[in-house]
This record gives sequence, C-alpha cells and structure tokens, in this order.
Amino acid sequence: MLTRTVLGLCLVMTGCGSDVSKKAEPLVRPARLITVGAGDRSAPLQFVGKVAAAHTVDLGFEIDGKLQTLPVREGEVVATGQIVAQLDPERFELALQSARADHELAEQTLSRIESLRASGTVSQAELDEAVARAKLTGLAVEAAQKDLDDTALRAPFNGRLTKRLVENFSSVARFSPIIRLAATERIEVVIGVPEQLMANLNPAALQKTEVRFSTDPKRLFAARWLDYEGEASRDTQTYDVRFALMETPPWSVLPGMTTTVLLSLTATDQAAIQVPMSALQSDATGEFFVWVVDPNSTTVVQRPIKLGIPGRDHVPVLAGLKIGEQVVAAGGAWLYAGMKVRPLAED
Repeated sequence: MLTRTVLGLCLVMTGCGSDVSKKAEPLVRPARLITVGAGDRSAPLQFVGKVAAAHTVDLGFEIDGKLQTLPVREGEVVATGQIVAQLDPERFELALQSARADHELAEQTLSRIESLRASGTVSQAELDEAVARAKLTGLAVEAAQKDLDDTALRAPFNGRLTKRLVENFSSVARFSPIIRLAATERIEVVIGVPEQLMANLNPAALQKTEVRFSTDPKRLFAARWLDYEGEASRDTQTYDVRFALMETPPWSVLPGMTTTVLLSLTATDQAAIQVPMSALQSDATGEFFVWVVDPNSTTVVQRPIKLGIPGRDHVPVLAGLKIGEQVVAAGGAWLYAGMKVRPLAED
C-alpha cells in the first residue's frame, strides 16, 4: 500500500515537472523598433567651428636693445611695413656715425695712396691694403645702417596683433619674441570631425559649405574646403578640417570665436537610407552594426553596415540595409543573436 502511494506521488510530481517545462518560454526582450526608410538629405550637417588665423607668427628684433615703444595695441589691425615695435636707437646711431667716419678716413687714405702710386712713391701692396680697408669700412657702414634700421620692427604682412609678449621699456634679446601677429588675408574656420567619418568627408562630397556667427545668426557666409590635419587630436580623437570664408563679415572677426559650420552634402541614392544614432552598435573591432529583426521569428540578427557622414540625430547607411527592414532603434546593448524581441509599445 505504501509502495503504491509513493509511486503515485512520484507520477504526480513527474507530471507537474513536465507541465512546468512545457510552459517555459524563451526570453523575449522589449525593444524600440523602427522600419528603415529614406532620409531627408536636404538638411545640412552642423558642426561647431572655431575661427583660426590663416597663419600666426611671433615677431622679434634681429638685434638686442631696450624697448622704447610698442605703438600697437592687442587686437589692432596693422598693414605691411607698419612699425609695431621700436628699440632705443641712440647707440646704433652712434655706431653708424663711427662707421661712417672710419669709412671717410679710409677713402681719403686710398685717394692719397693712389696718387702716390702713380708717381711710384708707394708699393702695390700698400695700395691693395688701402683698397681693402676702404671696402671693409664701407661694409661696416652698411652693417651699422642695417642695425639702425632693425631698431624698428615692421609688420611683414597685413595682420592683427593678437598678443604683446613683453612689456614696454624692457630689455630684449635678439630674436626674442616681442609680439604675435595673425594674418588677416582670409578668415578660416576649423571643425573637429570624428575619425570614423573622415573617410567619407571630402570636397567632392560637399555641395555647399556655410558658416554662421552668433553675432548675426540669420546670416550665412559661404566657405570653401581648404585642408585637414593628417593626425587625430590626442584629446578628442577628431581630425581638424579647415575652411576659408569666401566673403568677409562686416564686423571684426577674431581668432577663437565660435561658429556653426553647415555642410550640405551632394545628394546620392546610396545615402538615402538613414537610421537613428541610437540604433548603432559596435563590435570588438570597432565596426558598426545594427540588430535586424526577422519578421517571421521576431528574432534579431547582427548586420554589419557601412556609414556615411552623420547628421544631428541620424546617420546615412551606405550599405548593409534595405528600405522596409525592421531594426532595433533602442535597447540593442542588451541583445544577442537569435534573441526574440517585441515592440516596446506592447508593454
């Protein structure tokens, strides 16, 4: 009797375990799903830019001396040849007077020796020495004159004085930087482009480039592609791309000012498909992929994709997806291949 009871209990427990296993279902993950469609490529891409000087140089004197005047203030625009700093010229004026006196004496001596040589009174060697002395003193005059001219530091190009590096009336050594001058021949703007996008950003991909300043946000200034840095920034891992404004704003544009750079891309059929940034995932090698939903099994599969240049919220997909396919737009970090998903709206 006891044996039958135990056996019956075992059968009941076995049956219950069988029912539990039948009721267990695979985990279904809720996720936000979207259907892939064509994107609007008419909206330009926006980057934060910064005004940069075409080139900047630190200017200094070729001689040492005492700084007498700094007539140009920081931020002031100067023209080519304009004096931007002046040394005390007194000792250089005295040196020039001394050199000229020596040269006049050497010229007079040469004139006398030439006259005596004609009569045979002096030797050829004495004449040669007098000629050499006259030449050397002449060169000394030229050197002294150059030193005097160099007491005035002149702007080598049209530019803006961005910084005074020394105080007035201080002693300066030769070639020591005195001021920093930025060229104003053109206005350039620099933007940082992520390393994943540099392969697709080039002049041929741009239909139009415009720059907007906060001073007049409704006005856009046309710009053109100049060049880019071949090495990424260590801090931001972005590449500097430089553009030049094709027209000058009516206000003073200073290096370091922030701008908005609008890049309108050349329309292509390949770049018609777009997905939101939140749909992108990356594998261990850094390659991008999305989770594509199988319409029959509602399971996800990892699909590698090739990206174009992203916009503010979306990124164009150049290869790997078709219009009409369904992808996971959010929650992809918690998925694995073959996992079932259901639209988040059903929760």
